Amino acid sequence: MGPVLFSLMLAAAHAAEPELIFVSKGTEVLRVTASSLRARPDARIVAVADPFYGRRKRFRAVPLKSLFSTAYSAVWAEDTLGEVFFAAADGYKSHVKTGVLMADGGWLAFDDAELPGWEEIPDKGARAGPFYLFWTGGDQRPRNGFPWPMRIVSIRTGLLEDEYPKAVPIGSAPDSPAARGWTIFRRDCIACHAMSGQGGAVGPDLNEPKGVTRFHSAKQLKAYIKKASEFRHTKMPDFDGLSSADLNDLMAYLDHMAERTDQAKGATP
Repeated sequence: MGPVLFSLMLAAAHAAEPELIFVSKGTEVLRVTASSLRARPDARIVAVADPFYGRRKRFRAVPLKSLFSTAYSAVWAEDTLGEVFFAAADGYKSHVKTGVLMADGGWLAFDDAELPGWEEIPDKGARAGPFYLFWTGGDQRPRNGFPWPMRIVSIRTGLLEDEYPKAVPIGSAPDSPAARGWTIFRRDCIACHAMSGQGGAVGPDLNEPKGVTRFHSAKQLKAYIKKASEFRHTKMPDFDGLSSADLNDLMAYLDHMAERTDQAKGATP
């Protein structure tokens, strides 16, 4: 193989390497690859009791706070009211308050230290890489509000209302059922479901072209949300921790958004 051909092949391989993009105020501020992260002086092999792999795993990773300081400058953590959005290759979108990411224990993995190409997660048929956020603190688990997004392709900072303005229940009073339902939806649902075209892409949009409460009864929806696993094999988790009041508020939010869609189209429920 000649040196020119070898150089071309090396360049092509480098170009095909997955990239992670950091965005601030709609502008790209940093783009990294596994190769560039390996070259960082703070990169190391970190062991963690991984809840998805169900055992102790080792990853090559860099400290999350340090990487965020590189991307967003040392003052990124001062925006305590802001949020950080993680977009995954499969359409999953998670978000968390900036203050959560200020905690020690967060790492961004760029290599599986045990298996080149990343080991599959048991019973999932998917891999966590090429970029995976994990936490080493014993209580830093998803159920406690710490995000563990996988297959991350982009990270952006902002406010949820600015990121997904069409999902906000405009016109609802601050403590109305619809407003309380929005709080639940933004916490539990928008990572997978879009609302009026904005949000996750794992599940269907719940308001376009027609609001979900227009073709399913509240009783059906509440039962399905509570225990989706009793109805079908689905990626949707059970939300059996939601109370009857929570589900009523969620229905009020979905109804409010459906009414806005009906009004925009000049339709009636």
